[in-house]
Amino acid sequence: MIYLDNAATSFPKPRAVIRDLNFCLKKYCGNPGRSSHKLSIKAIEEIYNTRELIAEMIDAEGAEHIIFTYNATYALNIAIKSYVSEKCHIITSDFEHNSVIRPLESLKQSLGVEYSLIDTAKDIRTELNKALRPDTKGIICSICSNVFGRSLPLSVLSEFAKTNSLFLIIDASQALGHMHIDLKKTPCDALCAPGHKSLFGIQGCGFAYFKDKYRRKCLIEGGSGANSIDKEMPMLLPEGYEAGTLSTPAIISLGAGIRFINKIGLDEISSKLNAMTQSLYDRLRYIKEIDAYPVGCGLLSFNIKDISSSVIAKELDNAGICVRGGLHCAPSAHKILGTLGQGAVRASLSYLNSQGDIEYLYKVTREIANKI
Repeated sequence: MIYLDNAATSFPKPRAVIRDLNFCLKKYCGNPGRSSHKLSIKAIEEIYNTRELIAEMIDAEGAEHIIFTYNATYALNIAIKSYVSEKCHIITSDFEHNSVIRPLESLKQSLGVEYSLIDTAKDIRTELNKALRPDTKGIICSICSNVFGRSLPLSVLSEFAKTNSLFLIIDASQALGHMHIDLKKTPCDALCAPGHKSLFGIQGCGFAYFKDKYRRKCLIEGGSGANSIDKEMPMLLPEGYEAGTLSTPAIISLGAGIRFINKIGLDEISSKLNAMTQSLYDRLRYIKEIDAYPVGCGLLSFNIKDISSSVIAKELDNAGICVRGGLHCAPSAHKILGTLGQGAVRASLSYLNSQGDIEYLYKVTREIANKI
């Protein structure tokens, strides 16, 4: 089996991730921060180590600015609904995932929030200036599309937000683990990402970085393991946003994934992914029956004639290749490509893939295209 659905969830996991996950489950998986026994203390210590690894990876102020969630969707909902609490105007991109669009639509219905989509194919500074209104309060957007890999410069977004006194919330779901992010050089108010994609953790863990050390609006209340006598959630991060028991095994796997990335180096990972995706694109675009869309962030989407992308994905599955067909929860991006009705077949790569995987995908895809 060749797995090329890493933009959804990375697989396989590095051996170091499996090793550390197994050790956690066998040796110390107590309830973190809820008891004073050794297993609980060990769990909270290892969770804190993962906070530190994330903070170091993105050059954040400190580990306490990292809060853990179930996934990036939860993180984005917490960040967006913490910062948007009144009628205002928001700027976002034209290729957003539903994890951004649906919370904005919910706020549109409940608070009257309005939002504008900038054309990411044009000059970003110009588009931001065109979208800016007197009631604009913030920018909320992804810095890398999960459909065709188009990226937005965080430096431009950060500078524009600062100049115009806007808050900036970044969805780094497809970017983190593929590119460097330095929040000291390009600050934002919140940055959200999952643990189970290019950071090599297992499902069940995501995180949000908050620039402020105090929580804003509280969306989920419950036990935090701190200040239990108080009837309100703590104000300080991370406890202010972390109600209930944390997913210790998933968080530990995330920490192991980041250590794996640090050992290899982001530049090496990015170089290999870029080379493999470009190699696949260069092959597919010369098959007349195939429409191959621009590559980026380790992924490439394509279609064969006017055949449903789900049908093609099933054909590839039958040949032992795992890809994803459909809209990828990002209809906005498919509007750009003109594939809203057909969707697209998405091949998304991991550092653990090989050039041989790419060659086999090309071979099978060419055979499918020739017989249709």
